[in-house]
Amino acid sequence: MTDQLAPATRAPRTARKPSFFDAEPVARWLSVVLVLCAVVWFAADLQVLVDKVMEQTVKRIDFAILVVDLLAYSALALVAWRSTWASLASMASLLTSLVIADYGSVVPALIVVTVAVMATATKPFIKAHLIVYALWTVFAYLRRPDQPALFWGLSMALLIAAVVGVAIQHFQQQRRRNEERVRDLEILNERLREDERQALARDLHDVVAHELTLITMQTMSRRRSEDLQELHGVLETVEGAARSALYELRVLLRLLRNENDGEHPRDVTGAGLAIGSLEHVVTSLAASLTDLRFAPQVVITGDLEAMPTTARGTAARILQEAVTNIIKYAPRGADCRIEVTAADHELHLRVTNPLPRTGTKARGGELSSGLGLRGITERVSLLGGRAEAGPEDGRWVVDVVLPGDGPDAL
Repeated sequence: MTDQLAPATRAPRTARKPSFFDAEPVARWLSVVLVLCAVVWFAADLQVLVDKVMEQTVKRIDFAILVVDLLAYSALALVAWRSTWASLASMASLLTSLVIADYGSVVPALIVVTVAVMATATKPFIKAHLIVYALWTVFAYLRRPDQPALFWGLSMALLIAAVVGVAIQHFQQQRRRNEERVRDLEILNERLREDERQALARDLHDVVAHELTLITMQTMSRRRSEDLQELHGVLETVEGAARSALYELRVLLRLLRNENDGEHPRDVTGAGLAIGSLEHVVTSLAASLTDLRFAPQVVITGDLEAMPTTARGTAARILQEAVTNIIKYAPRGADCRIEVTAADHELHLRVTNPLPRTGTKARGGELSSGLGLRGITERVSLLGGRAEAGPEDGRWVVDVVLPGDGPDAL
């Protein structure tokens, strides 16, 4: 028996090693704001230069300052595409500002570019950026040693920008972690929903398939009988099977509506509904086989009620499915054997019956859903047990071992 329920797992993430110049993009709205600011500020500085030309008060240094402004605002605009490009472009404005010893337009670009680099770039690039900017601050002070306030002002601007960038990076990482956690919870929730759907499908199959198969076979085997007493017995059997199915369905509906009052316990694996005594379940199943003119032999060894509720519930459903398959496929009047053994911290189930005769059409072909053996496999795998089913020496054998202790047994 190889059918297994594949757990829903999260697809592994493929991670590429980031390069030195990699950087995360900034938000679209922020990109638009940065570009507009760069254009507006440069247009304002250009207008000042034009006014000076018109008034014939322009000097050569004014053109140099305009070049520095153009480089600084270009670096500011490049943040909209990638902070590493902006950092590289800003190097030209830093060098030019050192030549003319004017830093007015460089400071806003320094702050914005540093914040962007700290928030989006890789750690190696951040280190290189800070080293270059720190050296520029020192050289700016050496160019104007008579103005120590300039050194402290540039240093504080660089420090504040770095702190703000680190804070933004921290919040971005926290947001990504929260998003990943939400995705993980969504995947877990979907897996739990799928497990519940599978458990519901198994329970519905077990409840309906066994009892309806019993009713169908009882009526088919006696439909030509004229013995009133025998027919009366068939009606009692059919009535009992219908009542049992109705009772189980009501329990299941109460569970679906969260109305279980504790009188009908159900284990967390969805292994079975209200099963009562496992020995009683085995006896009832054997009686059903006898009513259908099979020759069941029951062997019970050990204290079944000492087994955990989960193991007993799963065993009840497995035995129910195995007996249903006997009714469907085994030759009429065939001998079958049900063995249940509780020993060595495990519950061992073994159900055997003769295979259908060669060339004989199975009676239960039209009743088969193909879900029975799959349901057995799923139930056993949930508890960490093992199950085998197949022909052996002319007989069909269902052999199941369920753990009776450990973390998987509840």
